[in-house]
Amino acid sequence: MDQKKQVLNKNSYALVTGSGQGIGFAFAEALAKKGYNLVMVSLEGEGLPVTASALAEKYSITVVPVELDLCNADNCGRLYNIVKEKGLQVSVLINNAGIGSNAPFTDFDPVFYHKQITLNTIVPVTLCRLVLPDMEKLPEAYILNMASMGAFFHMPHKEVYVATKSFLISFTRSLQFSLAKTSVSMTVLCPGSVNSNNRLKAIHADMKGIARRSVLDPHEVAEEGLNALFRRKKIWVPGRVNRFLLQLNRIMPIQIKNAIIRREMDRQEALKIPLPKRLV
Repeated sequence: MDQKKQVLNKNSYALVTGSGQGIGFAFAEALAKKGYNLVMVSLEGEGLPVTASALAEKYSITVVPVELDLCNADNCGRLYNIVKEKGLQVSVLINNAGIGSNAPFTDFDPVFYHKQITLNTIVPVTLCRLVLPDMEKLPEAYILNMASMGAFFHMPHKEVYVATKSFLISFTRSLQFSLAKTSVSMTVLCPGSVNSNNRLKAIHADMKGIARRSVLDPHEVAEEGLNALFRRKKIWVPGRVNRFLLQLNRIMPIQIKNAIIRREMDRQEALKIPLPKRLV
């Protein structure tokens, strides 16, 4: 690590939403290894204070744990105020928090979809808007928005989820133009299947063939994501198999593509693995 990087990291914080577990925690730990101090954000009850303390001790960094429910978009302002009141300089923003779903559209009530749309789209937009004026004053700063490979497909049982991820790609790619002459670089990350929690591990457990090989560990996603972010990649799909599948998607006849997608969605629904109760 060169001297410039040491100085930057010593005085810089990375803010990671949804960092109590899964991909968000993997991002937090990967950034800690690079010497970044952290603002870790998650819901109450996910053990964040203990997790934050452990990372601080292990990597000799400062970690500020913030327990907030970002499904309430007003809490974005509260989060930003906490950062400002503590005098923290955020040079990396990882908009990771999100809500997935897999069930017929009418199985969820409108309240659930409001939470999903809020967390997956309104929250990252709001946080970008809040931190950008401060970031543009820094020599270099980075924002990563977490989309999904699902954004490139039309997927039954995930209609709202994939729409929110398509939104994030469009939003990020457009904002990249506006930031082209600034010190702020943005990347949109589009992972495929990830074993980010027990529910998803159960869904992926009986996958076979190339589908099984496409499933990544959260730490693999975080490492590839940060590599793409700091190399100033505009958009990145983690995993060679996933990048191959995305290329295949572009030439595959629509009838075959839809049949494969529907079969996989039906398989996942048949497993009857519920979402956490706090989201239903």
